[in-house]
Amino acid sequence: MGAATSDQYFPRQYALQNDGQSFTNTAGDITVPVGTKDADVDAVEAWNTTTGGGIKVAVLDSGVASDNPDIAPKVVARTNFSSSATKAGDPVAEDYYGHGTHVDGNVAATVDNTIGVAGVCPGCTILAGKVLNDSGVGSSSSLASGIDWAVSNGAKVVNMSLGVRASRTLETAVNNAWKKGVVLVAAAGNGGNQTKIYPGAYPNVIAVGATDNNDAKAPFSTYGASWVDLAAPGVNVYSTFPNHPFVLATQNNRSQGYDVGNGSSMSSAIVAAAAALAWSAHPGATNSAIRSGLESTADRVAGTGTYWAYGRVNAAGAVK
Repeated sequence: MGAATSDQYFPRQYALQNDGQSFTNTAGDITVPVGTKDADVDAVEAWNTTTGGGIKVAVLDSGVASDNPDIAPKVVARTNFSSSATKAGDPVAEDYYGHGTHVDGNVAATVDNTIGVAGVCPGCTILAGKVLNDSGVGSSSSLASGIDWAVSNGAKVVNMSLGVRASRTLETAVNNAWKKGVVLVAAAGNGGNQTKIYPGAYPNVIAVGATDNNDAKAPFSTYGASWVDLAAPGVNVYSTFPNHPFVLATQNNRSQGYDVGNGSSMSSAIVAAAAALAWSAHPGATNSAIRSGLESTADRVAGTGTYWAYGRVNAAGAVK
């Protein structure tokens, strides 16, 4: 394929531009089969309108690596609500699990800098709220605190690539954020069933399921058009990882720096980034209008109306 950017791994980022390419992961021990041309979110086309400059996206996750130069410079604020104490000498919200850094890269990794990958909203900045500890575990109360912090720090979009126990405190935080004009996005989950998870199942949150490079539902993706709103790529999605040891490297044999990741977590991040692009293109819009735009312009791929309500997100459509 002809690379649209100079980023080293951009040709492997089918989520942003799918030319039907086959590729391997960083270590070369995973080969991703040929995909379907244009089974992507049209990020490159969206960039003709905006790259998202000036929009803050709060990523409430396991933190973000301060040692990955593709994403660390995009972080404008960090805080830690998790049960993991900040290690001596490290900045607050450092990521030792790995999940948060991967999610952040999908949102806002620097574009066209010759290294690594590009985020869907490369002009966006990140508010890194650490609500998952260094084992990837969090609580509804820590997430609620993260949402409140994000709103008070000017987030236009809040991404929650996680699931926690439903609680009145969490639902109140979600509803307050929505009332203050924020778009909230969350993963639908990886249970392969229709069981609702939270915060994705709250009405004021966009719940996102996962597709692959052929626009088919990922086998692991939770589904159900009654509560899952959109879909986005979540299988073998290339993004950033820490350059220091992290838990997912041990658990999943992932490389430091950059590698593929799987899950509706990646899908949620991509939709959150598309929402941020839409905010940038329509600065006077309401959060309700941004959400409606994402839903109405989604591509009605197979499973729309059954697995998810509206289809696979299309960033280029959302910025029109």
